[in-house]
Amino acid sequence: MISAGRCDKGKHRENNEDAIFIYDSQFGCLPNLYIVADGMGGHRAGEYASSLAIQSFCDYVHEHRNDVISNDNIQEFLTNAIAHTNNIVFEKAMQNELYKGMGTTFLVAVLMEDIIHVAHVGDSRLYIIGKDEIHQLTLDHSFVEEMVRKGTISEEEALNHPKRHAITRAVGTNPTVDVDVYTSKIEEESIILMCSDGLSNMLNNEEIIHIVKIKDNLDEIAQTLVDKANENGGLDNISVIIIRGTKGR
Repeated sequence: MISAGRCDKGKHRENNEDAIFIYDSQFGCLPNLYIVADGMGGHRAGEYASSLAIQSFCDYVHEHRNDVISNDNIQEFLTNAIAHTNNIVFEKAMQNELYKGMGTTFLVAVLMEDIIHVAHVGDSRLYIIGKDEIHQLTLDHSFVEEMVRKGTISEEEALNHPKRHAITRAVGTNPTVDVDVYTSKIEEESIILMCSDGLSNMLNNEEIIHIVKIKDNLDEIAQTLVDKANENGGLDNISVIIIRGTKGR
């Protein structure tokens, strides 16, 4: 695998509460590892939550480095790792008044040959971009997304809804957390995009596809996506991870 990432403060935030992790080769018991975490909380609590969550998850993977992970058991492993991460973040929040109520979205992906395995909490997203199409693999855990799925509001109304940033699940806000898992086959020419809502709220699907198609270098794609999000308003922190299989273009 080859990849590139960017984590940008945006134009309106004082702190960067996003964090990303990229590892293209073997990491502990996993063949590779990609994480996006978008923190939330009081003064610097969100920043701490996202970094602590990634560190705790990576520690779990390292501690289980002798486990044998396959397509059959990886989803269970990722779910258990996030449960462990949730415990760490929740306990820290309970121990320190400054961190009370902190939490973070958590999006993790692992590629095993031509299969991507994803575990997900919150509203950070993973897209699979093909030759002429884009597919959002994950479903947002947010009030607005739930209203869209129920037909209460339209997708257009969701874009400017006052609660569009409110999420219904996060790592660290409760003693336990529900984790969604996904699996998808990846075609050779496909590009994988992982991002926080600081990107997905600022760019529509057509803008994302256009940038991916006009740029070939992954670093250029990642930077251009961030630049476009800032150009469109940059209202939040912006995190991007772009992944291409080694057989891709």
